[in-house]
Amino acid sequence: MEARYRGLLEAAPDAMVVVNQGGEIILLNLQAEKEFGYRRDELLGQKVTNIIPEGFAERLIADGLRSPADALAQQIGTGIELIGRRKDGAEFPIEIMLSPLESSEGILVTAAIRDISFRKDAERHLAQMEARSRGLLEAAPDAMVVVNQSAEIVLVNLQAKLEFGYRRAELLGQKITHIIPEGFAERLINDGVDAMSRQILKGIDLTGRRKKGDEFPIEIMLSPLESGEGILVIRDISVRKDEEKRVARMESRYRGLLEVAPDAMVVVNHGGYIVLANLQAEKEFGYGPDELLGQNMQNIIPEGFAERLLAGGLRSVGDALTLQIAAGIELTGLRKDRSEFPVEIMLSPLESAEGILVIRDISARKHNERLKDEFVSTVSHELRTPLTSISGSLGLLAEQWPSELPKSAARLLAIAHTNSQRLVRLINDILDIEKLESSRVVFNLSQVDLRSLVAHAIEENRGFAESYGVHVRLDAASTDSEVNADPDRLAQVITNLLSNAIKFSPAGGEVLVAVEKNGNVVRVSVRDHGCGVPDDFKPHVFEKFAQADGTTSRQKGGTGLGLSIVKQIVERLGGDVGFDDAPGGGTIFHVELPAWDDTVAEEVDLGSGPGAIRILLCEDDRDAAIVLRKALRRSGFAVDFAYTMSAGVVRTDATRYAAILVDLKLPGGDGIDLILQIRTNAHHRDTPIIVIAGDPDRGRNDVRSSHLNILDWLRKPLDFEHLVQVLGVALAPQQPKRLRILHVDDDHDVLALVTHALRSTADVISADSLESARRALATERIDVVVLDIALGADSGLDLLPGLRDFLGNALPVIVFANNGAGVPYDGQVQVALSKSSASLDRLREEVRDRLALLPTRPMMEVA
Repeated sequence: MEARYRGLLEAAPDAMVVVNQGGEIILLNLQAEKEFGYRRDELLGQKVTNIIPEGFAERLIADGLRSPADALAQQIGTGIELIGRRKDGAEFPIEIMLSPLESSEGILVTAAIRDISFRKDAERHLAQMEARSRGLLEAAPDAMVVVNQSAEIVLVNLQAKLEFGYRRAELLGQKITHIIPEGFAERLINDGVDAMSRQILKGIDLTGRRKKGDEFPIEIMLSPLESGEGILVIRDISVRKDEEKRVARMESRYRGLLEVAPDAMVVVNHGGYIVLANLQAEKEFGYGPDELLGQNMQNIIPEGFAERLLAGGLRSVGDALTLQIAAGIELTGLRKDRSEFPVEIMLSPLESAEGILVIRDISARKHNERLKDEFVSTVSHELRTPLTSISGSLGLLAEQWPSELPKSAARLLAIAHTNSQRLVRLINDILDIEKLESSRVVFNLSQVDLRSLVAHAIEENRGFAESYGVHVRLDAASTDSEVNADPDRLAQVITNLLSNAIKFSPAGGEVLVAVEKNGNVVRVSVRDHGCGVPDDFKPHVFEKFAQADGTTSRQKGGTGLGLSIVKQIVERLGGDVGFDDAPGGGTIFHVELPAWDDTVAEEVDLGSGPGAIRILLCEDDRDAAIVLRKALRRSGFAVDFAYTMSAGVVRTDATRYAAILVDLKLPGGDGIDLILQIRTNAHHRDTPIIVIAGDPDRGRNDVRSSHLNILDWLRKPLDFEHLVQVLGVALAPQQPKRLRILHVDDDHDVLALVTHALRSTADVISADSLESARRALATERIDVVVLDIALGADSGLDLLPGLRDFLGNALPVIVFANNGAGVPYDGQVQVALSKSSASLDRLREEVRDRLALLPTRPMMEVA
């Protein structure tokens, strides 16, 4: 028996200690050694107070006040909590349970000692949690009330007292109808806390009543507690209701503005369906009132709109609709009578993920453009060709037979030849300016020796200068400089500047031309000694047909287009043109172009890997651009450079970039101007554009930027990791959108239950009538429809013809009705369930099956 007892003692999970009447330890197990840190021989014979200092010996050891029998009578069967002390002096909480043991030595006591440190920690943690919960309850900004299943208030927080004007004691034990008179208590008693919490998990709007009797709008949410009670969160929504009224007034004003707008305006949802149209849209497209509502935009703009703004093989509906077309795109509109007319459309997104389209009839503008094109064609073919022939013939006569003609005839011939040359120059200038403005001039850039080109231009114009009695000289200090330019167009620039200077120089005067290099810029200056530019004319120098002497008797010839052509060519070459008053009289016109260097050849990034994503960086700081290119290469990007605004236009015209980074300060214009031009390019209407600037707020606050679809505004010095993250998100394939179910039922309880059952599967849009269902179909993307048949006096089956997606395909329908089992299946109604026999789990399974059969949604790719 003793061996068996010792075996049980050693195998016990708790520390076991046997104590005699003198309070001495006479036996202990291995767990006791471990728990108190002693060896067995160190504890045997020791007083139990060595390991349990207080509370144990007093109960079990006889003293002067009680006998051993009395002490033993205080045996503790259920355990008491005391403090144990280890050999190292560390104390820890214990629970001991005692039992008497008869032996030859007399009555002994066996103590089972359990370390309850973990339990005590848990109790302290629970106490802290409870204190925090009470603190959170009291500190909550909303009124919080706990109610039992009889709708009686059992707990309230401070905010509930303040909101309803009661003392805490006045509310406890009262029916909830004291503060929420209608709509809650009845349902709580009838349905119970659990059922009702599922119905109003997202909150319902009711009316609260304060102690003084005044009522105010509230929103309540109910959550069940394990005790069977429910905790009500009650929010005063007076401010929200006032805001809703204000929004309603704003919407009324908005509708009024929409109706009086001179252009056609339509609001389009993410499926491309029209949800709102103004009177001008109905007139322009020939439709009656409300006939446009619910129609797809392709019915009035058949081509070009869907490819840009609706879902297709490259992007999703939601992303497509966020694109903004600030400068407008030209498409073809289709009237109700099937007649077509040219339109320009501009799109701005609304906060509701819809977009408002401004559609302008540009028939008159197109007519004028045709007239202009016909005029240019007439000038080019019907005037220039014969004039060139006439001028050449007159020049031949004037050169070869002047001595054979009478002096008066020779003089008339010379005048005719001069005027014919002026007409040829006028026609050439008109054609050049028209080509430049329409971006039809091709620039063939190459390395150009600017000093040699200027010297050649001077020689070409020497005869013209001699006819005015003017001497043209190249400054001997001019340096040999090279630029990246189109030599023919640059020669045209120098020729126009020389012509202008020669005409405005006095007879016997001199025109001085100089070429100088300042760092990375090469300047060509042309100085005349004329009368200078009048102050009131200086702002108009580079305008078309601008001449300082605009009278019919002006002495200087010219078309007034030469300097305008100079400005457009120089800016396309990435340079600047200007003028200054010359010391001592006259004017100095100057052209500045970027100097040729090794980095020009590297503007196109040829050092990145073949799979790199190509982006464009528009930045005038070349050193900063190179540093950023090196960093972005490591992240898989190839970075092309554009150091000027005109270079940015040229690069985006020639290349389809995945993304574009733009600095706001660029030679030739600011970054916003560049982005406006980029957005007019069909290839870059929806290209992600990121602005990088020292002060991005300057661009963000520019009124023009609100319609430019800027992906992000980043501040210098640049956070490179953030830039890579933004690019990664913008260029990553898009994940499929969460699916949507339209549930049509006039029973609000059923709507709430189905929403709760299906919300983990898809987003549920509830409609309680045919009207609200049609409105949801017009404004939301729907994938599957759950349909009740009996909708008051209406039938849900009347909706079937209109249950179509944005491509016109029939939506799959699940009938969920009281008599649903009798509805026949067809290609659209794929299953019919009865509310009385089919569970919500069965409905959820059928919905999942229908969703699983839907075609995969397209993913967005980057060109």
